[in-house]
This record gives sequence, structure tokens and C-alpha cells, in this order.
Amino acid sequence: MNRIVRAGLALALGSPMVFAVGCGSSGGKASLADRIERDRQGSLGELGQMLRIRKADANKPPAKVTDLAKYEPGFPGGFQKVWRGEIVLMLGASVEDGASETILAFEKRAPEDGGYVLMQDGTTIEKLTADEFRAATKAPGTPTGEQARGKKG
Repeated sequence: MNRIVRAGLALALGSPMVFAVGCGSSGGKASLADRIERDRQGSLGELGQMLRIRKADANKPPAKVTDLAKYEPGFPGGFQKVWRGEIVLMLGASVEDGASETILAFEKRAPEDGGYVLMQDGTTIEKLTADEFRAATKAPGTPTGEQARGKKG
């Protein structure tokens, strides 16, 4: 495993502890709705980290979901949600510094119901309405789906 992947895995595995310290309502217990919202955002955040590491590691964006499989141990939520089709990723599109106005990945329901999106900078996560999503610029690429996933392994 190269240094970049090891560093990314260490960062990802250490990240939950950092977030756990500062999260929660004033009573110390987050509501179920708050935890679900954080999970939805967290999965897109994991995907963004995975894509930044992929770019540094391979110097190209993933062409299929299985291109990200080696990063799954460090980013299980992000990878599994893309694999299961809960998050749609624009395959062939790369993370780009400063591209915080272009959608790179999104929750599957976002086009119809609104939802969270990951911008092409790989770090910005926004919650958009369905109308905002339809009006937003999407990164060029092939959206993940049954035909684009390939076989895991």
C-alpha cells in the first residue's frame, strides 16, 4: 500500500473520533433525524476523500465503481452507498480545486426530491431542493448505475 493510501486511511479512521467529540445537541443526545442527516453528509464526505486520494494515487478519476474498491476499508460508508446506488457519482469526472459550483456526486433521490450533493472540489457538500439540483451544473461524466458499476472484486 503506498504512502498516500495509508495516510488517507489513517485520516479516515481517525476522523470519526474528531467528529464525535463536537457533535450532538446541547443535551448531548442527537435526535435520530440529526444522526441520519450527519450520516447522509458523512457518506458524501467519505466519497470526496476517497476521490481525492484516488486522484493523487492514480492521477485519474474512476472509470467504474470498482476502481474505488481498494479504498473501501477506509471509507466503507461512501463506497457502499455508491456501490448500492444510493449515491450517484459522475464517473470519469475528477475532483478539481475551486470547483465548488459543479456537482460531482449526489444522493439518488436528489433529482426528484432534493438532497445532498458533493461538489467537484471534493469537499463542499450542500443540500439542494429538486429545483436547485436540476438548475445546477453537473460534472461531465457517466452517472453510476447498474450498467456502469461492473462487478466488485
